[in-house]
Amino acid sequence: MRAARVLLASLLAYVALEELIFHSGLYTSIASRDSGAGILDTFLDNERRRPLGSPNQVLTIGNSRMAFFPRVANQLKPEIGYAFAFASIAVAGTTPRCWYYMLREIDPHRNRYSAVVIGLDNYDDMELLEGHADRDLDVRLIGGRLGVRDLPEFAGSYETWAHRWPAIRGILFKGTAYSQDIQDFIKNPAARLASVALSRRDSHNWFYDFVGTSSTMEGVSIDWTTRTMTVPPDRTPAQKRAYEQTLLDPLPPDRGRHEKYMHLWMGKIYELYRGSRTRLVFVRLPRGPLVRPDFPPTKPHSSVRELASRGEATLLEEHLFDSLEHPEFFADELHLNNPGFEQFSATLAREVRRLLGPPR
Repeated sequence: MRAARVLLASLLAYVALEELIFHSGLYTSIASRDSGAGILDTFLDNERRRPLGSPNQVLTIGNSRMAFFPRVANQLKPEIGYAFAFASIAVAGTTPRCWYYMLREIDPHRNRYSAVVIGLDNYDDMELLEGHADRDLDVRLIGGRLGVRDLPEFAGSYETWAHRWPAIRGILFKGTAYSQDIQDFIKNPAARLASVALSRRDSHNWFYDFVGTSSTMEGVSIDWTTRTMTVPPDRTPAQKRAYEQTLLDPLPPDRGRHEKYMHLWMGKIYELYRGSRTRLVFVRLPRGPLVRPDFPPTKPHSSVRELASRGEATLLEEHLFDSLEHPEFFADELHLNNPGFEQFSATLAREVRRLLGPPR
């Protein structure tokens, strides 16, 4: 009995400590800003504190391929009339499951934005090599923003128990997700606190003023008949292999897994804003520096096409950014370079202004 009482007391103490430090958001506020979760938290915190210059607010969200620069869009105020109206919380490595919780966090009353623009690789729920439904990285990225009430929905969205258990553990016992971060903090707490304070003060400017690389994919070519790739001599074997994996290797067969996943999370994002003044807008991102000829045919009942067919979302014209699908606008096989960023951001801002009309 004595051992049982000690064990129970220890468990209760651990739960209380976990609640005080992690579930209260205390540790999140001092977590490293260099990690994926730290960068995500920084984007959300910056957006929450951003002064709203007008009621015509437009938020973009996506992963690292969502190459939208609010700075470029806001510079178009004399042309489109929106004053400091554009912002982005696109974070590398995030997925539609993350985007849902990020939007819920940043816009709890569903009244902050005139439009939320979501960047997608395609409108057809194409199958991926990596199954997003069982992606363990999601809980490490967004788990700090989730609570016990999210357990059934979040953990239940994983397909197998092998991946559900880490999701459950990451929400109930957030300290497990921060174990390495805590060790780094203990080594030099003063340096960590100074770094966090600096990030809180200046990181908005770092991101807002960011200028992309001028590197290009010029000199990379593919012979589709022989399925061989030629690259410039300054590229490493690892770079060439990365190019081949994205641009040349066979696409995975369509098993419907990603379609099911996209219907779930695009549906949840729609439900989040249903009945609000916010318009959901989807944009198909530039596909790459070289467009492969074997993309599958259009899927009429994909997640976003169904939402658009019911008038519940807007799909921007699918070929709006075809002019950027050339080697001179890409830094690598996936990401636009600075000239690409600039053109993409300006074109998207003008298109959103066309949809929303004159500023209110």
